[in-house]
Amino acid sequence: MASTLDLYVDTSSGQLVDGGSVVGGSLPTLTRNDAYTLRLRLLEKKANGSLDDIDYGSSSLKVGIGSIEQSPSSGSFKLAINGTTSSAIAYNSTAISVYNAISNNVSTVTLYGQESYGAYLLTATQPNTAMSFGSDTFTLFPTSSVIINTLRNPSANVSAQQVVKLVRNPIVYADTFTTTPTASELTLTKLQAGTTTKNETWELAVGPLARGGSFALVWGSNSTTAIPLFQSAVSVQAAISAGINTITSNISVQENGKGGYILGFTGRLALTNITTSLSLDASGIQFIPMRQTTLTINTAEVDGAFSDTSETTITPTLEIELTQSGTPKTIYQGTVTIRKDLITAGSTVPGARDSYYTKTETDAAFASRTGNVAFYGTTPISQQNSGNVVSALSNLGLLSNTGTTYGIVPESTETLTVTTSINFGTINANSTTSVTVSINGVTANDIVLLGLPAALTEGLIFSGHVIAANQIHVDALNGTSSSKTQSAATFRITVLGY
Repeated sequence: MASTLDLYVDTSSGQLVDGGSVVGGSLPTLTRNDAYTLRLRLLEKKANGSLDDIDYGSSSLKVGIGSIEQSPSSGSFKLAINGTTSSAIAYNSTAISVYNAISNNVSTVTLYGQESYGAYLLTATQPNTAMSFGSDTFTLFPTSSVIINTLRNPSANVSAQQVVKLVRNPIVYADTFTTTPTASELTLTKLQAGTTTKNETWELAVGPLARGGSFALVWGSNSTTAIPLFQSAVSVQAAISAGINTITSNISVQENGKGGYILGFTGRLALTNITTSLSLDASGIQFIPMRQTTLTINTAEVDGAFSDTSETTITPTLEIELTQSGTPKTIYQGTVTIRKDLITAGSTVPGARDSYYTKTETDAAFASRTGNVAFYGTTPISQQNSGNVVSALSNLGLLSNTGTTYGIVPESTETLTVTTSINFGTINANSTTSVTVSINGVTANDIVLLGLPAALTEGLIFSGHVIAANQIHVDALNGTSSSKTQSAATFRITVLGY
């Protein structure tokens, strides 16, 4: 995952300063295959002992992570001079082997330095004779450089000398640094527009690179005077009220716990959709001067470093070099931990395990697709559009539909329904006529509901009740002073069983 790595460096002592990403002087652990935005704040100690930011001017920066000054562990290299390229020279050759490989006999070779191999001194056979070797890293591993420096220039009675040094390349390296942007370090954002139920609210957020100076708030054509950064909420509220007379005391300011403020319109401006614009003038803010680059921890050299060990972490050296006025200076060297990433690109997807259903088995048991669902069985069942919940569940297979009925109200055991044609004939004034209908399953005290036909005789009232097991009466009551006739019509009779 990409993240920001802020390092504050005391260039006078070569030590890290607490702040940014450093806690207790220690670097945070990095992870292979991640990318980091490295931001550097370079400080120097003044005569009074205080630390101040350096003047970057025409300076340049380099950063590398690796095995500083270590030689390659295998492979070979080549040297060339006067158009002649040597044969392959093993990484751990002796001085005489280097001499023999050069083979054009224009130099003598002796071992240089304290290392057992990897550093050689090449001396011209004649004084006052120029000598300049070229190099080819060939098969050196891990990735390395052949560094050639002139130790002594030729002159009368002086033979030219060059030093050849084999050094592993950094596993991570960057030398392109830019000024860290500060555009988003001070922002004013509307959190809530004013409504009839809520006050308009804004947040003034202050980022970690803001270190001082002042800002102003502009409301319409009015503006506050310069408000020093990191003032108390009370002081900011007073500055707004004093500077913008159209707001006066109609604003509340609270600290947001992160160096910024929450601004809320109150009083006569409360519960109002405020159309006047509120803006921020941050031109007076001072920011910490930092330089940044990208460290990518997914190079072949990182993988090579892990291949040299069976451990899950490596502890290479992080080195930072500052060049000012053409003079390079190492301003920091320290151990950093890089851990293997848990999930890597190209990781194999785990295979099916016996304790889990495979995809094929799951698809066979349950199908889900647009417009359809399938529950039990091998044939997907179309999504139900029925308005009756019990019927829909039964059709989907969640409820049995074989010789079973279900109640639809609390404690009801079943719901029975039939349609039948009933002819009440003529019903005398102030009289009742009943028609018996058989419905299997009904018992005393069940509830009888009637679905009436559209064609009914005015003045008649219809009801139903259980008279015995499997028998109900449908009653027609004529409460008028004249006889009424209800001809044959279809009634729906529904019984809620208990």
